[in-house]
Amino acid sequence: MARTRAQDKADPTDAPDPSSVSPGSGQTHSRKRSQGNIQDDDDIKSPAPASKKAKTKSSTTTTITTTNGYGNGNKPNQLTDDEDAGDEATQPIKNPKIQTLLDKYGSLPLSHTTLEDPTSPTPETLLALLLSAMLSAARISHELAARTTAGVIRAGYHRLETLRGGTWEERTGVLTEGGYTRYREKTATALGDLAEFLASRYDGDLNNLCKSEDNSPPKIRKALGGINQLGNVGIDIFFDTAQGVWPCLAPFIDPRSRKTAEAIGIGSDEAVLWREVGEDPVRMCRLASALTYVRLEKKEAEFKS
Repeated sequence: MARTRAQDKADPTDAPDPSSVSPGSGQTHSRKRSQGNIQDDDDIKSPAPASKKAKTKSSTTTTITTTNGYGNGNKPNQLTDDEDAGDEATQPIKNPKIQTLLDKYGSLPLSHTTLEDPTSPTPETLLALLLSAMLSAARISHELAARTTAGVIRAGYHRLETLRGGTWEERTGVLTEGGYTRYREKTATALGDLAEFLASRYDGDLNNLCKSEDNSPPKIRKALGGINQLGNVGIDIFFDTAQGVWPCLAPFIDPRSRKTAEAIGIGSDEAVLWREVGEDPVRMCRLASALTYVRLEKKEAEFKS
C-alpha cells in the first residue's frame, strides 16, 4: 500500500528509500526566494512537448507536436498508448484540460538529451537533473539553458567521475560550446564545487542526500541550499523535475507555474492537482513540465475557454 506524507509523519522511525517512497497529498512547501535568485518567467523552461500517455489496454495513436530546442524540431511524434512514459498510474484523468496538457506538453524532464535512464533514480539521472536546475536558474534564455544542459550531459558531466576529473578550463569549454558564455567562468567553478560537494558529503550519490534528510522535502531543500549557484529558483526547478524519480518530493509545482495553472483554469492547489493526476509522481512531474512550458512559451490562450 502506498504511503502518504501523513503516514510518514506519524511514523518517523520509518525512512523509506527515495526511489520507492510514495508521496502524500496536500503538503505545502516553504519557497522563500532571495532577491538575487529571482528570475523572469522566460528564464527557465521545461522540455518541449514529447510526452507519452500512461499505459492502457487499448493501442490508439496519439499525435504530439514537439517544438523548439527541448524537443526534436517541429515534427509531430506518433506515439501509441502502449508506449511507457515511466511508472505511471493507469486510471484516466477526468479533467480534460489536464489531460490535454499532459498529451501536448507533458514531456519527461531531459527527454531532449542523451541521458541514458531518465525515469530511474540513478546517481547519473539525479546529477543530470541537478545540473539542469543549476544552469536553468541563471538569467538566460530557456533555450540556451536547454542547449547547454544537453551539452554538459553529452560531455558526461552527469557522471561524477567525469565532472570531478575535468579541469576548470575543460568545463569552461563545454559551457562555451553550449552558448553559456555570460556566466561560464563562475559556472565552471560552481560545477567543480558541486562535484566536491557530492563526493565529500554524499559519496557521489544524491540518493544519499535524500536518505540522510529522511525523505523530507523541507530538509532536502535546506540541504540543497548548500550548493553554490543553485539558489531557491534552482531548487524549485529540481523539485519540479526530480519528483518523478524521487516521489517523496511530490506533489510539487513551481510557484510561477502555479500562477499559470490558475490562469488557465485548473487551479493552483497542489493537493487538488495531485488528486487529479491520480496521486502519481510521474504524472505530476509531467504536469509540472507542461505548465512550465505553457508559461514560458506563452500558450495560456490555448487553455482559456
